[in-house]
Amino acid sequence: MKVCDILRKQGCVEEEHIEKALKIQAGSDKPIGEILLEIGAVHEPDLRGALDLQSDLEAERFSAKASFLESIEPFNGLDISSLEKVCETMEWRQFAANETIQKEGARGEFFYVLKNGLARIFMEKNGEEKVIGFLGEGDFCGATALLSDGINPSTVVTIEQTLCLAQDEKAFKAMIEIHPVFAGYFNELIIRQSKRIFTKLLATGTGAIAQVEPFLYSKRVKDLISPKQVFCARGDTLEEAARKLVDGNANAAVVVDEHRRLLGTIGLKQLVEASLIKGGGPKQIIDPVIEKDCLIINADNYFFDALHEMMKKGRETLIVMSGEKIEGILTSLDLLKFRGREVLSLIRNIEEAKSFDELNILRQDVEAVLRVLIADGAVASHACKIVSELNDKVVKRVIKLSEEALGAPPVPYAWLGLGSEGRKEQTLLTDQDNAILFDVPSRSEDAAITEEYFKTLSDRVVNGLNQCGFPLCKGNIMATNPRYFGDLALWKSKTANWINSSAEKGEDLIDIYTFLDFRAVYGSEVLEEALKSHVISEFRNNTVSLRMLAVPIITIPVPLGFFKNFLVEKNGKYRNTVNIKVNGLLPLTTCVKLLAFYGEVTEVNTLERIRRLAEKGIIPADRSDLIEQAFETFLALKIHSNLNNLDQGRDFSNNVNPAHLGTKQKQLLKDSFLAVSEIQKITKEVLRVVVNT
Repeated sequence: MKVCDILRKQGCVEEEHIEKALKIQAGSDKPIGEILLEIGAVHEPDLRGALDLQSDLEAERFSAKASFLESIEPFNGLDISSLEKVCETMEWRQFAANETIQKEGARGEFFYVLKNGLARIFMEKNGEEKVIGFLGEGDFCGATALLSDGINPSTVVTIEQTLCLAQDEKAFKAMIEIHPVFAGYFNELIIRQSKRIFTKLLATGTGAIAQVEPFLYSKRVKDLISPKQVFCARGDTLEEAARKLVDGNANAAVVVDEHRRLLGTIGLKQLVEASLIKGGGPKQIIDPVIEKDCLIINADNYFFDALHEMMKKGRETLIVMSGEKIEGILTSLDLLKFRGREVLSLIRNIEEAKSFDELNILRQDVEAVLRVLIADGAVASHACKIVSELNDKVVKRVIKLSEEALGAPPVPYAWLGLGSEGRKEQTLLTDQDNAILFDVPSRSEDAAITEEYFKTLSDRVVNGLNQCGFPLCKGNIMATNPRYFGDLALWKSKTANWINSSAEKGEDLIDIYTFLDFRAVYGSEVLEEALKSHVISEFRNNTVSLRMLAVPIITIPVPLGFFKNFLVEKNGKYRNTVNIKVNGLLPLTTCVKLLAFYGEVTEVNTLERIRRLAEKGIIPADRSDLIEQAFETFLALKIHSNLNNLDQGRDFSNNVNPAHLGTKQKQLLKDSFLAVSEIQKITKEVLRVVVNT
């Protein structure tokens, strides 16, 4: 570890002094410590202590090879004599940050075991890097090439300074020959890694703790559609179209023009309506009754994408395209042949529910859906999207039932989801975080009537959601609270005050953080966009408020010690655990949120924000994958913890005992907390936050 890093961690020197010293060092041969002394940035006893600690750390890092390997599978199965002989064939190798350990397509020459540090594995696909995963303490690389064709299948580049044990090809193969059990172990490892690479290259998202079963991703849309597709021309008659549908045993057909370009769809519903209800004759052409409002999906997308799109838009059909070529129609029936039956049937039942009690029973089925998704290997963020869509359906149905009881609303309005609901990152039993935004009445004398209607509606919806299993918010962040209720003019005034006054004073921070994830779950998207545009404009004119909002977040400590050991709770109910929400998800999602408003990114979902921020260069491209991986890891742990708590009848908590995790899971969790530290640092630098110590 560098001396300046030790001094920084010990709080002996300010970041700006280190930067100044590094600039001076660039033009001289002086050690960084000597420069820090000369500019008065550090006291001599502190520097001396840091140098001594650096020496001790280096000695510890290069300690006995056997004591390290004896805790690593498969080396832990060797007797001490055999292990020491293996160690004689290995040497320590140190890699600086951003240094390549192995290069895709190059000949593999070494087998590596990482002792500490962090590296990312990626492959080139269509000119872009596709991150496969990350390597940490106890992980290997290089074995695939040495046991196969000798060519590295992927690139491994360090993210931070990394120490490895390296063994050349001759010694590695001799070790395999002497210890046949190693051959089986590494061959199995290669199979698992190949499966992970295959899945990663197929999937659109990042990895998670759970091993990914590729079903949700390996089934492409083009493999789901019926091979017998029916096409109609705009000049076909009702009779001809009906004949094509009957002969093709189809419920809908794609309508194309003379150049085979998409015009829309025609289904049995449109034909029946045109002939029986509107009295059209069999020779009437279909052009006037073509359904032109179509949803299009790429043929190379996957089962998950199609299911999510149908859920999100409430459609039964998608037009499948390969570039400009129309492949046909994907229907909900096509998905029912696979694993979409449970989800799609649940949606229909929710949308047809007649009471809050019925909705409560159906909402409980969301848990079963989550279990199926996790069992099928769904990436955590994808599972959350499905759960959030289902929860949205429940919320919408509660609102519609409330509207039916009260009558039509007097003006357009939007029911806003906030917090994790707004970000579409809900897991199980998430309490309510909502608000209501309505349009300003055209006549001032209607204001009181309008306000009374929406107060009554808010009360019905909030209490209805509570009956459906969405607990009332303990912090009262709900539409029944006047703070989260109002027309567009009032909301603009509130948010301007929050941004320009409260944020700078450090007041109402929880309210502001939660609100900034708002999205319209139901109602007018125009109102949502108007308010979002206003908030972005306010932040544009007052970046100081973003800095003030960042201060409490970037100072949240990550629960890792000096040697990257977990710092767990010492006493109480959560003894020996770490809180993955308070120390992980909260600072990560909040930093990303603040950077999103700084960069005028309108997306609300955390992963979508990270990707847009990376595109804008606000989050460095070489850090975005690490931050995405951390988010997936925290989310996956949270879901598994929630399900375990549910199974064992315990109250939900976000605390995880690292001792109960496997070696790989521990490393992923450590890497995730390091990623939190990284996004905190990025936020501090981008927003130019000064923290007073």
